Amino acid sequence: MPNSLDDPARSFDGGADPEPTSPDDVRLHIDEEAVERFGHAIAAGEYAAASEILRDRWFDLLISRRQDFTAQLEAVPMASLREYPLLMMMLGVSYNFIPQRQLKGLRYFAQAALAARRADTAKRTLDPVDRALILTSECAAYRMIGQPTLGVKPAQEAVRALDALPNDRRNAVQGLSRIYSHVGITQYYAGRVDDALTTFEKGLAESPTDRYSLGFANIAMAAGIHAFRGDLPEAAAYIELAREGRWTEMQRSWYAGTFYRLAEAVVSLESFDTQTARRHLDAMVHDRRTIEHWLAIAEVEGLTELVDGRPSAGLAGVDAFSVLRGAEGRKPYALSRLAPIRALLYLASGDPHAGAGMLRHSGVPTAERHLGQARIELVLGRHGVALQQLHRVPRVHLNSRLAAEYAALETAALLRFSSGPRRGLAVAHLGELLWRTGQRLAVALLPPEDVERVSSALTDSGYADLLRGLPLRPLLTDLSSPTRLSDREVAVLRAYLDTESVPEVARELVVSVNTVKSQLRSIYRKLGVSTRDEAIAIALERNLLLPPE
Repeated sequence: MPNSLDDPARSFDGGADPEPTSPDDVRLHIDEEAVERFGHAIAAGEYAAASEILRDRWFDLLISRRQDFTAQLEAVPMASLREYPLLMMMLGVSYNFIPQRQLKGLRYFAQAALAARRADTAKRTLDPVDRALILTSECAAYRMIGQPTLGVKPAQEAVRALDALPNDRRNAVQGLSRIYSHVGITQYYAGRVDDALTTFEKGLAESPTDRYSLGFANIAMAAGIHAFRGDLPEAAAYIELAREGRWTEMQRSWYAGTFYRLAEAVVSLESFDTQTARRHLDAMVHDRRTIEHWLAIAEVEGLTELVDGRPSAGLAGVDAFSVLRGAEGRKPYALSRLAPIRALLYLASGDPHAGAGMLRHSGVPTAERHLGQARIELVLGRHGVALQQLHRVPRVHLNSRLAAEYAALETAALLRFSSGPRRGLAVAHLGELLWRTGQRLAVALLPPEDVERVSSALTDSGYADLLRGLPLRPLLTDLSSPTRLSDREVAVLRAYLDTESVPEVARELVVSVNTVKSQLRSIYRKLGVSTRDEAIAIALERNLLLPPE
């Protein structure tokens, strides 16, 4: 998948926005008169008038001539910025677009929020729109510096302030829908996903239906979140809204549309359509070094390579993306978020031990860790241990995607050995989950022999339509080996791991030296090797030293 930083279709040049290339580019339709009036008001020291213009046309001012806008605000004395906190807030916003000045921007956000709260405490009149904008910027600022949980309180206050605006003021605020979306994105990254979805719905409700709107991010985020959670019918409903003609291709492809493109890709992958998934991934225009949604992008890119049968390419891509992000890519949150897809890619590449290590050492949430380990145990032929891992999964708060993975893994394990009623109930439960959520990948993410077994069980149980017409194929490597060592041979080889001395192995196992030599000759013959190191390497690669079920 091409994602070169030099590709103008995929990234920005040195952090600068690409030049407008289509008539629907919002930058070609800004209110130039408002921009001029704002500049004159600042130059004349008429900060109340400047605040009024900013309140009404904040988006036009922000995207017009960013360097001029920043320079104009920098000319305002600090005392005046404190008196007019909306100006201070917008200076912080403008600094946030400059990577080396983001921390300075955060100070301005904090001071603007403090000024707003002091006005509330002193019962001075602060324009309700100003208060809502300041709180929104404060919560977004915490998100931008990687501390979204600190933005939860101002996000809650921002939603209350936005909801409380009277109708006449709501209609006068430029991009009210976009303001809601920024609050919702902070809630999403802080783990308040249900709150975020509610906020996006409020933002969508503020979008005009008959003309251009700045609220596309509300639809995009909702579509992506539902797709990631495995609620494909809900995701499809938002995708249909996103395809409507009132939205522009620019909105669908730039920052605001990131989650829309990811939703389209995920829905396509559920049908094993990697070509369409790649088309949507390639349509995104962003700077991979700075886009805040990079973790979600990396996950979907990795999943696309996996479904396309290229797990090694997927793993390399995820790793390269992390390296590109510098220190951010090594933070615990990033390692935890990417560990499940990395573990899956390792497993599909034939390295279950690396996958297990990734799950153990990266701070993966409990449910995802045990689900991932259960999948590894199934691949290694240890269905009993896989069920033990599944029993440790807290099922109360599983989203639809994790619930489908759980059901698929449980069904696969039970079909290997169980003949009781639980087996049939598991198949029916999996079938209903897949039918209602639209998911199919959960079946393909089983070991090859289980994909065939589970598919047949679903068909025999009345769910043939689920998989009909799909190019369903196993996405994991078959790690089963025809080579079988006897229990005595396994014991000898395990002891041989710690010492090269045949007499020491004999003493440890309380057998004769000749018995050990005989067992070693048998091991070498079965594995087709002639040395201790070769025997150990192949036994480990083929998972021949695992304890029995």
